[in-house]
Amino acid sequence: MQASFSFLEGTAAEKIEFLGSMGHELRNPLANVIAQVETLLAGVYGPLPSAQENAMAAIRDSTQKMLRLITDLVDVGRIEAGGAQLAPMPCQVRECCENSMADVEVLARSRSIQVVTEVQPRDLGVMADARRLEQIITELLAAGLLTMKTGGLLRLAITHDEGWLVLQTQSGAGQAAVQDAPAQILGRLGKIRPIGLALLQKLVKVHGGTFVLNEMPEQEFGMCIRVALSKTGGGSVAEALAGEPEAPVSVESGAASAPAPGSGARKRPLILIADDQPALIAVTRNYFESLGFEVETAQDGSEAVSQACTLHPDLILMDVRMPVVDGLSAIREIRSSADPRTRDIAIVSLSGHATASDKERCLAAGASAYLNKPFGIRELDRIISEFLRPAGG
Repeated sequence: MQASFSFLEGTAAEKIEFLGSMGHELRNPLANVIAQVETLLAGVYGPLPSAQENAMAAIRDSTQKMLRLITDLVDVGRIEAGGAQLAPMPCQVRECCENSMADVEVLARSRSIQVVTEVQPRDLGVMADARRLEQIITELLAAGLLTMKTGGLLRLAITHDEGWLVLQTQSGAGQAAVQDAPAQILGRLGKIRPIGLALLQKLVKVHGGTFVLNEMPEQEFGMCIRVALSKTGGGSVAEALAGEPEAPVSVESGAASAPAPGSGARKRPLILIADDQPALIAVTRNYFESLGFEVETAQDGSEAVSQACTLHPDLILMDVRMPVVDGLSAIREIRSSADPRTRDIAIVSLSGHATASDKERCLAAGASAYLNKPFGIRELDRIISEFLRPAGG
């Protein structure tokens, strides 16, 4: 029987799954690069001379930029395939702006453009998917920066008007020629930043909004986006969150705050890393061992289950996509164990899908927490502080 695999001929669900798998596969090597660089910058292998430290920082920044491009590209494909999933919750617009400003800081500095954001009211809160809102703000700012000549000032004003969040940019000195037609401006922008522009337009469409150019007073240039987002009660995010269940980074299994039963005989906590990428295993293992932890490894889900049952580690880092037995099946098998020393182990799932639905699948399978690939030292430190006692404790 002849088998045929075609992304273009697949159903919407198959296309979304393909894009998720592609994103995971592309993020894996980036995960290793970022982890290796951050390990070097942290001095795990000894201090670096200043020139080498600067070179490592440049590699890290470029790798993170490549990661954002991959994420944007996969997101465009997901939306096109009908797989855009929004996870609205109360969020603060100013906080989203600050995160987006950090993303375009290098671009603004390279073009000598000052960026000013104004959110009215200052404590404006909306019901939104914070990640998607940050993407919209980031791409709008990038579009504004790239349609301006070097120098000058770019203003972003965000207000709320009758159910619509209104985001409007206005360029000062150095703006693009206002006589250019919107189609010409978009054409140039599409050549400079095709992925970002496509993502911006599709995200606005998903929110039932509009994206308009040149809706500004004479002699000025700007862009205006309207997305359908409701305000949180009272305009205060703190008040809106009162009484709401906190959206945690992880869902604890009940044994996460204490060592796994039976681990008291060990002098140091044991971490099991289950992943089929030897390079990523190596750098993660080196970092944990430099902190004083014991580390064991597994390269597929079946091996991870066997190690969990015999070693009863204090923590397992479980990759979702592995040969023989995948990570989700391995988590379910561990959670169904009759031995509490096995089923109560804290398990952090590792995935390059980076979607809310993927996180939900991992948590539903029994993962204690979810970690996106690529991850850096800060994320590993957070996992350690959340699930393990200090190695010397």
